[in-house]
Amino acid sequence: MEDSGLWRVTTADLNTLTPYKYVVIFARYRGKWLYCRAESRDTYETAGGHIEPGETAFDAAKRELYEETGAVEFDITPAFDYSVNQSSGQVFLAQIRELGAIPDYETTITDVGLFDTIPDRMRFPQILPVLFERVREFI
Repeated sequence: MEDSGLWRVTTADLNTLTPYKYVVIFARYRGKWLYCRAESRDTYETAGGHIEPGETAFDAAKRELYEETGAVEFDITPAFDYSVNQSSGQVFLAQIRELGAIPDYETTITDVGLFDTIPDRMRFPQILPVLFERVREFI
């Protein structure tokens, strides 16, 4: 667990921090980490977001990965649970085989970038490094 001032980030084994509200997907493509960038920001972030009503965390992760990166062929697996303050979610690891275009209805994400590690300019800099280290342990 890491306590970063206002952000209390906890990681745990799968299915221990339910109910889930969010999913986070760390994705690999062509030997690099793939992150997305929203049009309104100059920072990168993982694919991810809210779990919609009636959706499982696994279904939400597949949907968010496609919507925010354009991934059309991939393997995805749950890695571990996490919480930030009082909100919990599940972290996934994806291996992308084929990228397509980001869907037209996804109006906030404008591009994706490939990195050797986490980006220098990242959204949620108090959270992403903690989750990234746990993903590296998972691999």
